[in-house]
Amino acid sequence: MKIHNCFTGGNIRVIKTTDDEVFLENELRDTEGDWFYWAFCVEGAENKKITFHFQKNRLGYWGPAVSYDLKEWHWLDNCDGDSFTYRFGETENRVYFAHNMLYHPQRFSEFATEYGLSIDELCKSRRGRSVPCLHLGDGETSIILTARHHACESTGSYVLEGVLREWIASPLPNTRILCVPFADYDGVVDGDQGKNRAPHDHNRDYTAAPIYPEVAEILKHAEQYGCHLGFDFHSPWHKGRENDTIFIVRNSIAKQSRFDRFAEGLQRELSAAAIAYTKENDHMPMTGWNQPSPTFSYTMSLREECNLAFTLETAYFGTKENKISTDMLIRQGRGFAKALRNYIESTESF
Repeated sequence: MKIHNCFTGGNIRVIKTTDDEVFLENELRDTEGDWFYWAFCVEGAENKKITFHFQKNRLGYWGPAVSYDLKEWHWLDNCDGDSFTYRFGETENRVYFAHNMLYHPQRFSEFATEYGLSIDELCKSRRGRSVPCLHLGDGETSIILTARHHACESTGSYVLEGVLREWIASPLPNTRILCVPFADYDGVVDGDQGKNRAPHDHNRDYTAAPIYPEVAEILKHAEQYGCHLGFDFHSPWHKGRENDTIFIVRNSIAKQSRFDRFAEGLQRELSAAAIAYTKENDHMPMTGWNQPSPTFSYTMSLREECNLAFTLETAYFGTKENKISTDMLIRQGRGFAKALRNYIESTESF
């Protein structure tokens, strides 16, 4: 039996193994403090029953996400505190387990091919990789869509794909979109946490002198075309309380009426289509951890032309009544796009 992290998004350290038990911990790498993301592959364990043990607070409500091809994911629905047990079938020679349902760059590439879209290069990453982006439409209204400023936060990627699917099916005229699906591209490929990366992570890099090429290019685009609307799709903390829901991180007291209008539209669109959303779960500005900082959404919101910009947080696991699946996340994104269209059409000007 071989346990490894040699694939896109892989993250694991094997501490000890016995015939039927494996003790593991996740790799924090350059993350300051603690975080919870992990993903590993098991090969050559056919017909074995193995129990996998983690340190505390690494497993979600439904146990690990499981895949056989890094494309389709389902919850194991089996965990016992900080452990889970898996019985490998006689033909299961390669099985992937992860904290959450991964979203790989290959999926985004296949999505673009499906719609005949040309993926452009935003820039070269710090490690020399070509960072993908999409340019859609043209016009005076400029929208910027981003995800994965924190590499491990894959629910945001599924929601973003849903937004794009709906927008492509029903685009608005006189509108240009820059979509950056993997703002921390190196972190996504390498399997980093991404959150609280030293000396700071990508979503704390919107300064006068950004250290990450992706952030510098996003800022350059905003300077050239403006950012009338900007949305950044994230996953929250591991689980519990508000982290089991969808919520908007509001960043402006002066724009509360705009936030309310968008939130009410989003609430209507998501009432039956996807994981439930209610604006009462939104995080208000200047409350708790929601303080001004050099994030994408806060920085865009300060621009003179910006009507609205915010972070949307979507739970990794959800609740028994609203259990996360990849299909549900895509539907959520479609609902978001519909709410955005209604918001734009009901706004006199930008």
